[in-house]
Amino acid sequence: MSFIMKKTVHLVCNAHLDPVWQWTWEDGLAEAVSTFRIAAEFCEKHTGFVFNHNESVLYGWIKDHEPKLFARIQKLVKLKRWHIAGGAFLQPDVNAPMGETHIRQFLYGLSFFKEHFNQRPTTAYNFDPFGHPEGFTQILAGCGMDAYIFCRPDFGTYDLPVGCFKWKDRSGQTVTARRSDDHYLTVPGTEHDIDVKFAKYLKHYENEPTTMLLWGIGNHGGGVSRLEYQQIKSFFKNNKQYALKHSTPEAFFDDARKCNDAFPIVEGELENSFAGCYTAMGRVKQAFRAAEHLLLQTETINALAWWFGKINYPQSKLDTIWRDVMFNTFHDILPGSGIPNVEKDALNQLGRAVSELRDLRFAAVIKMVQNQPKAKGSQVPIFITNPHGFAIDRTFEFEYPVCKMFSFGKDKTIVLKQGRKTLAYQRISSQNNQSAQWIARLAVNLSLKPFETVRIDASLIDQQPTPPSRRQPTAKTLTFTTAHGTLAINPRTGLIDRMTPKGKRQSLVKANAMQPVLFEDLDHSWTCGDPKQLSEGKVWSIGPAWKKPDKTFKLATAQQAADFSPLAADKWSKRIKTQAKAIRIIEDGPIQTVVEALFVCELSAINRNYVINHIDGRVEIRDRIFYNHKDHMLKLHVPLNFKPKHSQSEACYSVVTRKPTEDYAEQLNHRWVAAQAANGQFMAVLNDASYAHNLTHDALAINVLRSPAYTSFLIEKDEPYNDHRFAPRQDQGEHERRYELVWGDQLDQRQLTQSALELNAQPYVYVYYPNGDQPKASNPLPLGGLLKVSPANVQITAVKKAHQSEALVVRLQELDGRKTTAMLRLAGCDPIKVSVEPYNLSTVMIQRKGRQVLSKQCNLVEN
Repeated sequence: MSFIMKKTVHLVCNAHLDPVWQWTWEDGLAEAVSTFRIAAEFCEKHTGFVFNHNESVLYGWIKDHEPKLFARIQKLVKLKRWHIAGGAFLQPDVNAPMGETHIRQFLYGLSFFKEHFNQRPTTAYNFDPFGHPEGFTQILAGCGMDAYIFCRPDFGTYDLPVGCFKWKDRSGQTVTARRSDDHYLTVPGTEHDIDVKFAKYLKHYENEPTTMLLWGIGNHGGGVSRLEYQQIKSFFKNNKQYALKHSTPEAFFDDARKCNDAFPIVEGELENSFAGCYTAMGRVKQAFRAAEHLLLQTETINALAWWFGKINYPQSKLDTIWRDVMFNTFHDILPGSGIPNVEKDALNQLGRAVSELRDLRFAAVIKMVQNQPKAKGSQVPIFITNPHGFAIDRTFEFEYPVCKMFSFGKDKTIVLKQGRKTLAYQRISSQNNQSAQWIARLAVNLSLKPFETVRIDASLIDQQPTPPSRRQPTAKTLTFTTAHGTLAINPRTGLIDRMTPKGKRQSLVKANAMQPVLFEDLDHSWTCGDPKQLSEGKVWSIGPAWKKPDKTFKLATAQQAADFSPLAADKWSKRIKTQAKAIRIIEDGPIQTVVEALFVCELSAINRNYVINHIDGRVEIRDRIFYNHKDHMLKLHVPLNFKPKHSQSEACYSVVTRKPTEDYAEQLNHRWVAAQAANGQFMAVLNDASYAHNLTHDALAINVLRSPAYTSFLIEKDEPYNDHRFAPRQDQGEHERRYELVWGDQLDQRQLTQSALELNAQPYVYVYYPNGDQPKASNPLPLGGLLKVSPANVQITAVKKAHQSEALVVRLQELDGRKTTAMLRLAGCDPIKVSVEPYNLSTVMIQRKGRQVLSKQCNLVEN
């Protein structure tokens, strides 16, 4: 009698549950309770069944609102009938969040599961998010996850091995990964019906020695159903060549490795899918980016103040804020695929986080400086704190309240002093619109060491200030020498004509660089592309790439400029002709020149400030956008004067390199992207809210905004509840965006990363009047040299108190691709040697034990 070995099929039952999407979090919470209750009842009744679920946020809801149900789940976990899966706080958008935010997803998720279930998942999964970036592998491995399951990019749109593979990023870290081509859910009576799906995908996976199928009703919860459970029994009864195993992700990967661990290797990002999500709902993306950076800045300041004994660490408050910020990484919030109420909730929650972070930041810094000497006389003490682990030499713009009301241009002059040194500054326009000034806005250049706080004392003297002078915009006055080379703005177009590296004659860009342009776009919330190339109103995850822009913004006329922002000089004079101009120099001094230009295109307009700094050499673009186009994508277009070899762009604690494309195909970026020639020359754009770009063979385009309908897969023709009526579009109205331009002969990834970090998380400027009560017997806390690392290719990326101990945690990253022994120096401690592999992260825990200070390296989740 012959024995036939049956192929094991691991059935992983789950309930993909979106906390928000076409509903708000209250509905998500209610559905989580219902889904978990049904699953618990099913587990209790069917002893051979195993239910899997991840996302600690959902378990937290059950714990808070249904404690008896939570206790039942704890019991089922002990009985191995309910499996704690995934390990993260929730299933986020994987593309947009910074690497550090992803680490916290696992830190908070794994801590919750350990505390309440004594469980430690090792297989992560993100079933529904829209792509997986370069650098994410290192985070998974560093958080102790050895395997990863995902579903997108969908099978048929992106070539991957069928079954398991080794996923590797540029750090050299790997995890075992598997795309679930069958997707994460089952839906009775559809192509995802149990009988249809199982038959189709068991054939699809026929070359796997052991295989896995995901099942369970999902998206708005659901999970297990009795009907499907009976279908499964019947299916395997009729297909005896398979051995059914109600299973878990970990069990499948253990089995797969035993069968064959020689998996193919896949390197780099796994993109693209639903690329419209890289730009949709820009207000949420910008609010998230700001909250993310402020949170890390505030955490760093509080951690250092706590370590040096100035404050009690606000652990509970920061934990709450981290959960709020992480909640808004969810893959139907941050990508922009939710309904308008989801957008409102996100902006409210992120706004609350920012408000609370400002409270915590200010409370910490004043404890750090309160024992500084008292201000003398009418001086106003201004402090500037560098929240970064690298030195900064740049111009700071800040406002402060002067001691008394005064009128600029009459009899008072501001004097700034840093110690005994008198500082040069430039008076610039403040946020108010009064001639009698209660506040003053200044631009001043300063150098700050890592994590240093400097003090400036501002006072008034009885001296008439020099009145500002502003040159007329001409080809000569709009040509500037910067740190990177020559920049020329065309006075007839208001756009950049030349960006020439130092010592070179050829510009890297052609005329009309950084021109705002519009591409006609789909009304699809997830997918962008050229609707002119579609024969019918249907598209799924990939839209047709654009061939060229459809519309361009042009420099406004004088009358358009007058109508856009009426001048007092026109309003209160009897002149017939307006004094308004579409391009003008509005600030012009020894520190910086600001060129203002107004661009218009049909119903939309952009007021742009070019800020050219004469001290630190930076070139910024600050756009105030009045966006009223529907079903369009707004980009900034840069025609290149060289053939790009590739682009380089910041990714998730990494950098990704891509070749140019024939058409305007969407590509991801974080805070910077650069087009680079074969000879090394490059042109880079740093941003404060953009997550995508295009690089063709002759142009770089930076995504700004898009305006599809909300939660739309394309509005169907004559659909009774959506067509033939007004449908609101995303991101209408006013927006502000900032960019920094960098160009030159050789691209420095480290410098671009640090400059982009400065743009997004600028040093903190604040006024505080110290009490000067420092006892003579004790040493005042130094305001500089608190923490630093060397050499320069290693950067401090996060500083925090340990999640579950009294240790200080410092995270480092190597940026130049070489193995390094770094020296970490913390004030009052001996230098700490830290080994960092090329492009890797390394985490150090520092703890006091009596008079000793001990340190050890740990993984990313502090184990």
